[in-house]
Amino acid sequence: MDTIRTDNWAKGANNVAKPERLPAGFVRDLVNLDPSEGGQLETRVGYQRIAAGDNVRVAVSLSGRVVFVDGGDISCYSADSDSSQVIGSMAADGDIAGAVLNGQVYLSGAFDSLRTDGRVVKPWAVPAPGFDVELIAGALPAGIYKVAVTAFGADGEESGVEPVIFRLAEGQAFRVVSDDSRPLQVYVSPANGATLYSQGPLIGGAMAITGVDDQTARLTTAGLVPLPVCSMLAAFHSLLVGVCGNYVVFTAPMTPHLMDPVAGFLQYPEQPTVIAPTEGGVYVVADRTYFVTGLDTGTPSQVPVLDMRAVRGSAARLPDMRVAWFTRYGMAIGNAAGEISLPNRQTYAPDIACSGAAGVLENNGIPMVVTTMRGEAKPNNLATGDFADLEIGDAL
Repeated sequence: MDTIRTDNWAKGANNVAKPERLPAGFVRDLVNLDPSEGGQLETRVGYQRIAAGDNVRVAVSLSGRVVFVDGGDISCYSADSDSSQVIGSMAADGDIAGAVLNGQVYLSGAFDSLRTDGRVVKPWAVPAPGFDVELIAGALPAGIYKVAVTAFGADGEESGVEPVIFRLAEGQAFRVVSDDSRPLQVYVSPANGATLYSQGPLIGGAMAITGVDDQTARLTTAGLVPLPVCSMLAAFHSLLVGVCGNYVVFTAPMTPHLMDPVAGFLQYPEQPTVIAPTEGGVYVVADRTYFVTGLDTGTPSQVPVLDMRAVRGSAARLPDMRVAWFTRYGMAIGNAAGEISLPNRQTYAPDIACSGAAGVLENNGIPMVVTTMRGEAKPNNLATGDFADLEIGDAL
């Protein structure tokens, strides 16, 4: 019998083909080895611990730093100093989602909504203030008026508000009152007008409106609210996209602390497991895979592009701006045009679990997407396994 030598494993592992019919360039299984471009097997790169934690619940990279939440502590690891320090705190219970937008890490927890630049932690959501309108004697024109009061966040970001509408009779004016301690701004419409104009800050908890100045800044946050608690977050262009139950919600453009509760969401038959933004749109994987476009235009639309679910939390952005996530057919890779490839579909059927995480690394010039699974692994029936025949005959 002639000796057969094989020294090129460039195509990696293949567990779909039968072991005795393994195509050239494949190996049945690999443990702690990776194929190089030349076909040789290289020892898989190791890892080292850079920060310790007792209960790390989320970690988000931020330009040479990693913001992570350990229990109730918000910490930041710096690659420059190779050290981490606690920068804030949040509730120690519940899941947390995080994403980076414009140099800020946004953290959504069951009880907290925070943002940080890796140094200072600030509130993310800016709830609308409570306020009342009291009728007083005055000389405002009779008619229907709209009144709104907004609050300002740590960096001057303005809250949303639901304007109050009421009617004034002849010989009346009104006073706006609020016991909110934050900086507040009052907006009022002219009689029977649709647009609300700034009447200045609410100082001392009350402001009497005896005339309406309609030459000032207009109210632009009417009807907007903070983003609800999200189980996943991602950044797309100038807005944040999150998963809340069976909904994908998204903020208003350039306004990451506010969303439109009427138009700022999409609903799915089941809870999405992956949101993966590209330059052209966002992949949403729920009961199947959808490609959503126009989230930042006011007229979003979506089309189904793949009849396949995904492992929860397994999305990663590739260096060429494509995105990848994990399915029962292995890695799915989507580009900015809504086109998806399944490079492992014909060769490898991985075991999958209910959730996971993924990241991109490069070693010896070879980029790789590394996916880790969490929970009970389920064998993939697409793989070829060992088997035995059992024949049962009549007893003698």
